[in-house]
Amino acid sequence: MLRPASAPLSRTLPLYLLIAALPFCDFLQTGIVAFNAAPVMGGIGASPEEFSAIATLYGVVAIGAIAMHRWLVERLGWRRLLLAASALFALGAVVCGLAGGLLQFGLGRSLMALGCASFMTAGRVLVNHIPPSPRRFTGIRFFAAGLAWGIAAGPLLASLALAGSGWRAAFLLLPVPALLLALLAAWQLDDRRSIEPEVLAPSQPIALLVLMGGSFLLLHGLQRSGFDFFADGRPLAALAALGLPALGLSAWLARRARRPLIRIADLAQRRYLAGLAVFGLCYLLLGANNLVLPLLLQRAMGLPLELVGRFLGLGALAGVASWIVLARLLPRSPGPTRYYLAGFGALLLSAWQLSHLSESADPLRSVLPALLGNGAFVIVTLATTAMQAFQTLQRDERIFSHANQVKNMLAQFGIAAGTALATLCLQWRSTVRFERLAESLSPSNPALAATLEQLTRHLSGLRNPAEAAQFATAQLAQQVMQEATWMAALDYFHLVTLVAASCLALVLVARLAQKAGAARRRRCLRVASR
Repeated sequence: MLRPASAPLSRTLPLYLLIAALPFCDFLQTGIVAFNAAPVMGGIGASPEEFSAIATLYGVVAIGAIAMHRWLVERLGWRRLLLAASALFALGAVVCGLAGGLLQFGLGRSLMALGCASFMTAGRVLVNHIPPSPRRFTGIRFFAAGLAWGIAAGPLLASLALAGSGWRAAFLLLPVPALLLALLAAWQLDDRRSIEPEVLAPSQPIALLVLMGGSFLLLHGLQRSGFDFFADGRPLAALAALGLPALGLSAWLARRARRPLIRIADLAQRRYLAGLAVFGLCYLLLGANNLVLPLLLQRAMGLPLELVGRFLGLGALAGVASWIVLARLLPRSPGPTRYYLAGFGALLLSAWQLSHLSESADPLRSVLPALLGNGAFVIVTLATTAMQAFQTLQRDERIFSHANQVKNMLAQFGIAAGTALATLCLQWRSTVRFERLAESLSPSNPALAATLEQLTRHLSGLRNPAEAAQFATAQLAQQVMQEATWMAALDYFHLVTLVAASCLALVLVARLAQKAGAARRRRCLRVASR
């Protein structure tokens, strides 16, 4: 429950800051972990396979925490819950920052998941505690602004910390926003509960274990696909064959229970399900682009990792600017079509620009505008979908909370699926491109011989002739692999261009169908009135 607050902004600003801090903290830590993946693996001595296992662990714990969010609110109250969540989030960040090995880092990520997994749900539900008025839309504006600033701040903070004190510093700074969140929660919330004891849903441990078990199987399969898909995909198919039915069983158990943890049956509404589909696509593209963009900038274009983070953060600032414009337009023109056209149009232009990069492209002039388009796409489409998907579910606070919980659990799967699909796409296309490039490097090719001779002469002053020849061959192979990675990334963005164009076409078709349906209804009313 919110503490009573008077109308002046000076009294309501702390509540709005709390609403903004919740998504900010969540996306801030997500950006830090994604950006620091390579330095963390080196720092704790973990292989990519082991690091992917930690990502799976985080996802499973997060899904369990999101599923229990409303159950915990009804028993602890908002203030106790957010104080405990802030403490777990800060403790987990410190454990990650001080971790000396895989187990310690995995423990830290599990604590962070327990703390911050339901921040998004909490922030959005707290907005609905504000009575219907312009103040509620102000709460939505702060919530979306916190999300946009979190997306931008994550890679920026990670890159600055990496350049200054190393990757651990970024984790050790996370208790600062966690403390701010806890202070705002203690100030603005209380622990009054309006739910009668006989109405409280039971804990339902079996349903929760089935949900987490199915999530583990599916997320583990998605994380492992980057290592095992092309070698032997049968174990991955088996994980999916077990995980999907387990998730279906958890939904069936929820529908069967008299007082379920999540009221699935009440969420089966066309507008909400369509919104979930758009959310799923957006999170899939978000996960995929978050993998490919740093790889394009670092491995293909040769930029240092610290500079990559600044480029990504600057690009994400377009999301902040887009939300400022969107917040001014929505009260006057709430129709979603124009905003979807703008969002997917920004994605189309961004992907088209990145798919036509040349090797001599200036990152500031050629890549940064595309990153700005990608940042605008994320915020415009997510914000528009959020405004539309929950319209029919806001009257009942519990159902509204459950709807947000399901959406945020979907985000865990969507981002993991996007990362897996992007990894497979890059592996496939880089292999194809490498094979084609290798065909041109036959010993009979005079250009190859001339290049090797030039490299050998360059290295002969540093090493003996035999070592110089070996290093020249290795350097040439590295250049070929870099070229293959570059071309694979361009192929990926060609695919994203097609996806964006398809989404634009679907939006236009849906709008035309809506207009045709409205025209038919008007004709029927005119006929009936005669």
